[in-house]
Amino acid sequence: WFNNPALDVTGTNGRAQFRAALFDYVDRCIPILKRVGAQGVIIWDLEGEQFRQKTSYMGDPRLVARLAPEMAPVVDEFFARFRNAGFRVGVTVRPQNLVFDDNGIPRQKGVVNIKRCLEEKIDFARSRWGASLFYIDSNAGVRRPDEAWQLRSLAAEHPDVLLIPEHHHPLYQPFSAGYVALRRSAESAAPSFGSHFFSHSFRVLDIGDATNEEKAIIAAQAQGDVLLFRAWFWNAECELLERLAPLRPKSEIY
Repeated sequence: WFNNPALDVTGTNGRAQFRAALFDYVDRCIPILKRVGAQGVIIWDLEGEQFRQKTSYMGDPRLVARLAPEMAPVVDEFFARFRNAGFRVGVTVRPQNLVFDDNGIPRQKGVVNIKRCLEEKIDFARSRWGASLFYIDSNAGVRRPDEAWQLRSLAAEHPDVLLIPEHHHPLYQPFSAGYVALRRSAESAAPSFGSHFFSHSFRVLDIGDATNEEKAIIAAQAQGDVLLFRAWFWNAECELLERLAPLRPKSEIY
């Protein structure tokens, strides 16, 4: 947790130490979020990240008590503090189910009904924490032709949430905001092919470790893309967002 291998959350006073570290984290994040004019926060690894790839991001908020018992007693207050500060909240979900073998080793198991799998996870987070932002990790994208149609149906039935699929193509644009990591390529910030047909569509552009691409970020912001950044410490992304705040459309969600 918190990039701190010395933090013991299982031993004597472990849960108390975890609670103190968690709310110290919140107390650092909220002023940064306010300073740059953010509107929301996504918790990427709510259930912890104790297993190797490709299992590491669990993507199932229903399993917090099993996977992270130190988080379970404080998770409601954790989200409430962000909501009470005026921010939308969200989590990572995956279109697979986490299963365990006889030795307790987990793996992500694919499903036929992607919509139902995601809907159950989303509805849990919506009803318990008021979550409305959902990063969809490790989805199939072009490798599964029916996925876009299942996600479209999910979005139509949940118009109050924002779906952010990791993998996407033009057919995803009318109902979701595809995730794009700018650090992989400055060209990824350029308007997508689908934007010519879906003029009101936008993407979520991760600007982490990519502030040297300021022109691309400004252009992406101008075309309506949401800018995603790391908020648990003040960094170059925060400095850039603070400078760009006067240019930022009021309707964006960060």
